[in-house]
Amino acid sequence: MLTREVMGLLALAILWVNTLLVVAAAAKDLAVLAERRRQLRPLGAVDRGAGVLLGLVVRGDGPGGALASQRIEQIGRSAGETKKGRGIIFADRAFSGEIFGGSMRVELEPGRAEEIEIAPSKSAEIWLPLEDLRAASGVPPAPRFNAAYEDARKARGFSRTVTASIEPGKTAWISGALERDRGDGPLRLAPARGLPPIASTLDPRAVCAKKIALSTASIGAILALAAGSTAVALHRPHFELVSSIGGALCLLFFLLVQPAGTALRDAVRLPSRAFLRGEWRL
Repeated sequence: MLTREVMGLLALAILWVNTLLVVAAAAKDLAVLAERRRQLRPLGAVDRGAGVLLGLVVRGDGPGGALASQRIEQIGRSAGETKKGRGIIFADRAFSGEIFGGSMRVELEPGRAEEIEIAPSKSAEIWLPLEDLRAASGVPPAPRFNAAYEDARKARGFSRTVTASIEPGKTAWISGALERDRGDGPLRLAPARGLPPIASTLDPRAVCAKKIALSTASIGAILALAAGSTAVALHRPHFELVSSIGGALCLLFFLLVQPAGTALRDAVRLPSRAFLRGEWRL
């Protein structure tokens, strides 16, 4: 027969295994962010390695003159009818992006701007503000909503693709490696080995730095809370008031740490895979 002490130690072991699994997943995401930030070093006039260029988009070779586009495939399900009207709730299914090619004006040296050709890439990471994606997924006119709502009530649901683009006139960061065509031709930004093609209207290094800070602070907080709860639970005399309060804190922490880890994972996702979700109501 197991004693209270053995049961308590077993419960603490389960708590710490769960905690360390959450921390390990967060540490893996942190390592990816740190490596991505290292790769995205600013490029200058004499650079020929991989990095990122900041410039003004001049031309895009994609649909509607787009330099790049982000696509999110979603499935919509009926939310029923409420006082607010009929609704469709969307869930994300797949993310994809493409750089169509084009050009942008870049100041490689102070006072000297040059137009750089951007090489196309069929598979790319497109980093856009969530507000831009939401704007691209606005509620359609009533006739289209009605048809979508009928599909959303069926088992297969209503499928849609949200598309948001980087167009001429926007400031963007593009990753790659600088090269000159035919030795003395115009500069060209081509895909770089080891660095995925990225087109972003957000400062990618700042985005990574912010997510790194959030991830680091969260890992520290999770470990500190686990250690604090454990210390209170092990307070002598065991199973008296203070120790029992510690046991309750451990139980509460155990119930919350996994949802917290899931929320952290979603918060530090790269913008190219950030959840859009959303809803239509009419």
